[in-house]
Amino acid sequence: MITNKINVQGKYAMQHIEMLENHAPDVYNAMLENGSLEEHLASVQSMAEKYVDNYVDRYTHSDEYLNAEKKNPFEAMRMLNMAILEAEEAAYQMCAASIS
Repeated sequence: MITNKINVQGKYAMQHIEMLENHAPDVYNAMLENGSLEEHLASVQSMAEKYVDNYVDRYTHSDEYLNAEKKNPFEAMRMLNMAILEAEEAAYQMCAASIS
């Protein structure tokens, strides 16, 4: 793994680089050779962060969440954690689909 020679920051970028290495090594090597890998990873990281942030923001303003927050803050936190996991999974799937 050559990731120590490139600047990879963020969990979504790390997931994406592993995905490229394992499922699209030709794409990974081409991007590494032409110098576009770091910029691509930064773009993936930014896109995934924005997606998750927007998803969570919409969820925290939903009636379902607001009602749960009033009735049981612990349940609301559990629901929020589940929403975050769902958003992260969706972001991961979008990244996976982009290399197929």
